[in-house]
Parts: sequence; structure tokens; C-alpha cells
Amino acid sequence: MTQTFLITIIGTLVGVVGTGLGGLVALFIVKPSSRFIGILLGITSGLMLSVVTFDLLPEAYEISGLGTEILGIFLGVVTVVFIEGFFPISGKDSFSSNSKRRFFRTGALLGIAIAIHNLPEGLAVGSGYMFTSKLGMTMAIIIALHNFPEGLAMAAPLRLSGSSAFKVLSLTILAGIPTGVGAFIGALLGSVSDLFIGLCLAFAGGTMLYITCGEMIPDAKSLHNGRSSTMGIVVGFVMGIIVSVKL
Repeated sequence: MTQTFLITIIGTLVGVVGTGLGGLVALFIVKPSSRFIGILLGITSGLMLSVVTFDLLPEAYEISGLGTEILGIFLGVVTVVFIEGFFPISGKDSFSSNSKRRFFRTGALLGIAIAIHNLPEGLAVGSGYMFTSKLGMTMAIIIALHNFPEGLAMAAPLRLSGSSAFKVLSLTILAGIPTGVGAFIGALLGSVSDLFIGLCLAFAGGTMLYITCGEMIPDAKSLHNGRSSTMGIVVGFVMGIIVSVKL
């Protein structure tokens, strides 16, 4: 039981430190310039697309196969569409007149997706530690690094919505807590169903894909319609590729 508790603590720290650091950095780099904010959202959008394309979905396919992956993606999209009903934004509202609500919805939806994403990542940490401590530590480091851009992506729109620094940091930290829950389950069971892990990864990928394409990229282009935000997306995407390949 002591080992399970230790693994749970490690998993929780991995989640909250990764997303929390991303949130902390966002508090210092977000400036009032529309161009700067558009570039920032573009970069974080590109990072999220890379995480989905080169990390989440390939792992889901390898673990559980194409059918489960497609099912998970569609379940994720349907869930986000349902949750969007709790954050209504009229299509007739201009970006400038309703920007705070738009940004809060984007950050809130992305936070939910990240929290869902962190559960199977925690499972990987817990299961890895039950196999060998070296494997568990390797998974913990990789996941902490992956969580940083996710925390940044979540915190940037929340900060732009007018939320206080304390609230933004608290929400990004909360989004990392499911990693500890997953680590506990993984350590407790020793091994987790491949089908379940693959479904969770695909589900998280579907939610992130929908939010990035439907919320973050349009917001970036609305803030600055020049090439800067588009170049930010490309730069973020390439950064995500580098992280995925090197780790």
C-alpha cells in the first residue's frame, strides 16, 4: 500500500507541475497586443495539433486498433458538443464584443479535455512503475514535459477572459490532478485493459482536435488576421513534432 501511495503522489506531481508551470508561464507572457496574443494562441494550437497527431492518436491505434480509436474520437467530439451547450455564445456576436466569454469557454473546454487526457497518462505512469521503477520514472518525465504546453494552451485563453491570476493557476493545477487518480488506479490494478487505455487516449484526442480546430485557431485568426497567427500555428506544430520525436 505504501508503494501505491508513493506512485499516486508521483503521478499527481507530474500532472500538477506540468500543467501548473504552463499556467504560470502564461501569466507572464500574455500581453495586451492583439498580434502577440494571436501568435501565442497560434503556437499553442499548433502544439495541441501535434500532440493529437503524433502522440495521442498513434498510441491509441497501436494499443487498441482503428475501430476503438475512431469510436473514441467521435465520443470525444460528441461530449464537447454537449458541454458547449453550457457555455452559449451567439454566432451573431462579434469577437471583440464578446471576447471574454469566448476566451473563457475555450479555456474551460480545453481544461476539461486536458483533465480527461491526464487520466490515461496517469494510468501509464502507475502501470509503468508496477512493471519497473525505471519505466515509471521515464513515463513520468515524458508526461510532465507534454503537460507543459497543454497547461499553457489552457491558461492563455483563461487569462485573456479576464480571470484572475490565482483562478487561472488554480484551474491549470486542477486539470493535472486526474494524472494522480490514473496513477493510483494503474498501481492498484497492476495492469489496465489495453482497450480502455486506447479508448481514453482517442477520446481525449477527439476532444482536443475539436477544441483546437473549432475554438483556438478561429480565435487566433480573429485577433490578428495577418500571417503572424498562421505562422504561429506552423511553429507550434513543428515544436510539437520535435517533442514527440525526441521523447
